[in-house]
Amino acid sequence: MNARPKRNIVVLGGGFGGVFSVIRLEQELRHDPSVNITLVSDQNFFLYTPFLHEVATGGIETRHIAYPLRRLRGKRHFNIQLGQVLDIDLKARRVTVSTGTLDYDYLVLALGSTTNMAELPGASSNIFTLKNLHDGIVLRNHVIRMFELADAETDTKIKKQLLTFVVVGAGHTGVQLVTELCSFVDHSLLKGYRRIDPAMVRVLLVDEASHVLSGEDMKLAAVALKHLHLQRVETRLNSRVTRIWDHGLELNHQEMETTETVVWAAGVVANSVVATLPVAKDEKGRVIVDQYLRLPEYHCVYALGDNAHFSDRKTGLVLPPRAHYAVRQPKTVATNIIGDLRGKPLRKYHFRKAAELVSLGPRNAVLNLYGLHMSGLPARFIWLVGYLSIMMGLYNRTRVLTDWMLNLIFGRDNTLLPIDRR
Repeated sequence: MNARPKRNIVVLGGGFGGVFSVIRLEQELRHDPSVNITLVSDQNFFLYTPFLHEVATGGIETRHIAYPLRRLRGKRHFNIQLGQVLDIDLKARRVTVSTGTLDYDYLVLALGSTTNMAELPGASSNIFTLKNLHDGIVLRNHVIRMFELADAETDTKIKKQLLTFVVVGAGHTGVQLVTELCSFVDHSLLKGYRRIDPAMVRVLLVDEASHVLSGEDMKLAAVALKHLHLQRVETRLNSRVTRIWDHGLELNHQEMETTETVVWAAGVVANSVVATLPVAKDEKGRVIVDQYLRLPEYHCVYALGDNAHFSDRKTGLVLPPRAHYAVRQPKTVATNIIGDLRGKPLRKYHFRKAAELVSLGPRNAVLNLYGLHMSGLPARFIWLVGYLSIMMGLYNRTRVLTDWMLNLIFGRDNTLLPIDRR
């Protein structure tokens, strides 16, 4: 009697969607020798992206939000292939990786997203993004370097230019970044640079929209905006960046701002490999999935997180790119793959809106918990507990908590590291 050929499940992406999909699949299939599970990632660690803005402002040590994938595997029965995904052949059921090719019976697309640079009006060597660990390190170094240069500068005009920090995009990333940046400046940096007048430091938040955050909860947006003003963040809403160059930018074709720092956080688009697949996609390059999180054209291919466009049939709402949704979708994906393997009915994905949580610095946050609005230190505590609960590893959770406590007592680290921006 011939042995049944092994079936291959390939999961692309080492972020929330990919890692949690592999964990759930392995839990159910670890005793099934007829199934191979392979996780493909271009880095050997799982990055906890919700804390990137704190890495970029000296609040958390860099390595504390990176969890090694090899440690994650431990005694779990799945393979890890390190490499960059170059191509996906949906018809041939084959994935080309920089380290080889993989044939699959089931494929999970969880390659994440990249910063949307399509509307960037010009070029500059002073544009920064915040999507990966390297971005966080580089941005933190740059901010500290600006203070070093400003401390030695005698020309007031140049000094102000060095100390002007512009964040484009008033979504969750932009709002959380500017509040942490203000805390970094006020409570750590200014103490070490006594020749810098605090009034010279400017933090600008720019967005085309008339409100901050997603706009779905206007009460939450209003509270966040009030806090931004209390922290002296200059908000330029209903404003568009119309030109950008090495030492400044232009707003609405008329207002000029000189600066050496522009953080571009104006939205995201799907990974380029996903965005080029010959299937139905939305304007962000995300593949449109059915109620089972499958591609309608290819039922053996699932997508989640920033790679999937899922709209709720009852409300019409599109699933937002949040970590708390990306860790819930794998349950449906894993259940349906296992159900298909075993000839069981598939399970529909139901979009349940999670709590809206936005950090506003080390002692403040705003949240909407099923209609209950809250702000201040209690909201910040809930934010911490909520995000720590989906963080990998007791070691990393402990180190992050320790970083927060030490920063509250001693301030943030402002060491300028000799790291190449490339």
